[in-house]
Amino acid sequence: MNQTWKKIATVSIAAVMLTGALAGCGSKTASIDPANPSINVMTKAFNTESASADSPVVQKLEEFLGTKLNITWVPSSNYDEKVTAAMGAGEYPHAMLVGSRSSSVIQNSRAGTFWDITDIFSDSAKYPNLSQANETVNHNTSIDGKVYGVYRARELGRAGVSIRKDWLDKLGLEMPKTIDDFYNVLKAFKEQDPDGNGQADTYGMIVTDYIDGPLDNIAIWMGAPNKYGIDENGKIAPDFMFDEYMEALKFMNKCYSEGLINKDMATYSSDKWDEQFLSGNAGIIIDVADRARRLAQNIQSINPDAVVDVFGYVTKDENTEVRTLPTTGYDGYYVFPKASVATEEDLAFVLGVMDKANEQEALNLMNYGIEGRNYELDADGYVVKKDDASLTKEYADLNQFATGIIATDLKIRYTTEVAEKIDKVYADNREHVVANPAEPYVSDTYSTRGPQLDAIMKEADTKFIVGQITEEEWLAQRDRWLQQGGQQVIDELNEAYEADTSVQK
Repeated sequence: MNQTWKKIATVSIAAVMLTGALAGCGSKTASIDPANPSINVMTKAFNTESASADSPVVQKLEEFLGTKLNITWVPSSNYDEKVTAAMGAGEYPHAMLVGSRSSSVIQNSRAGTFWDITDIFSDSAKYPNLSQANETVNHNTSIDGKVYGVYRARELGRAGVSIRKDWLDKLGLEMPKTIDDFYNVLKAFKEQDPDGNGQADTYGMIVTDYIDGPLDNIAIWMGAPNKYGIDENGKIAPDFMFDEYMEALKFMNKCYSEGLINKDMATYSSDKWDEQFLSGNAGIIIDVADRARRLAQNIQSINPDAVVDVFGYVTKDENTEVRTLPTTGYDGYYVFPKASVATEEDLAFVLGVMDKANEQEALNLMNYGIEGRNYELDADGYVVKKDDASLTKEYADLNQFATGIIATDLKIRYTTEVAEKIDKVYADNREHVVANPAEPYVSDTYSTRGPQLDAIMKEADTKFIVGQITEEEWLAQRDRWLQQGGQQVIDELNEAYEADTSVQK
């Protein structure tokens, strides 16, 4: 693998190239030579052409890490199938990005194909950066209580509410703190002419056919668990088995019946989520906090007087603790196959490289390139990228190797005030996230019937919110979910949960 891959359009050609590339970094790989170290990496590519082996940025990164990097770039569009193909052939690089916990990844992990690296995250002397990995995220990537990879960090506390701050100010309202406050803001946005045009043409919140964003956040605020929770019997149960989930549904039904959310929510495409906000028809979206950044930028050309703000959550009441809906906190993770990483010494070397890749010099190179060549710093220390495609290509996709357990200190200046606030929302949210206790466990039934089971409850939730079915009819659909495989899912998750000795029960 002397050259990194160029992206290719056809799957058949990609498969041939992958087979050849992985054969060069596969099961017969000799132990890493500490005198002339070289490691093989397989990861995703999102650009038409990724950083090549002769890139000045790659060479500087290799110099800093103390090893040659042979990177196999695989197009993101068919990455998971290439991982499955590699596992089927038994041919592996030293570090392989696993895009998702597929059944084949789980089976190979259980079979001992990949190193169990659970203990390395507590070894701060040997791995000062990797040992700072978030425990919740490690838990989310684990299989049967064991961690098999170094995750690529994504913001854990990303949930947020985008809101028209100028509407709040015009109506003399404060940012909502509780569910009741939130309801009152929605009602005011519909009834009190927040845009001042003298017409009853506004409403509170936009909800799309992707109801999970608003519903899951409101359910968490109400006290429901995150996807799954531990019930009164100490067993794992889905969130919709808890009373607080029904409270969230009733809240959304009330808002819908009063016209505080759009009447076409059941069919309104999430692709158009921003449109009603940008056009000034509605003033709230519950989704991710960084949506506020895009809304603030895009609304300026439509209404320069509009002010977009963001907050992370409200509480059930004044006396209730803060609860926020987290992401899983990761986007894939790097595994270390025993077929290519043959010894504990080899594993320690590869993990040492992964650890050093979390130092600032490496992070800056992978994210922005070389200062003075690929970017400059302005007077306030913000990154200003060089607008040159050839220079951008020198570090294209290298950020896919950056795990982000430690964040880069370099920042790009944002053009709106709300963009600066989003990082504060993230940090606050992280302090109050509600973990999903079932995240590490696998249900074989759900692996095969998941889409059908999910469809049952999504349809029931939607119909209840829009008033097409009663609570009794919703409960009947929940029973249907149980009968058509849901109870098996619960039983399988609980079997795995009970067998997990790493969790305090």
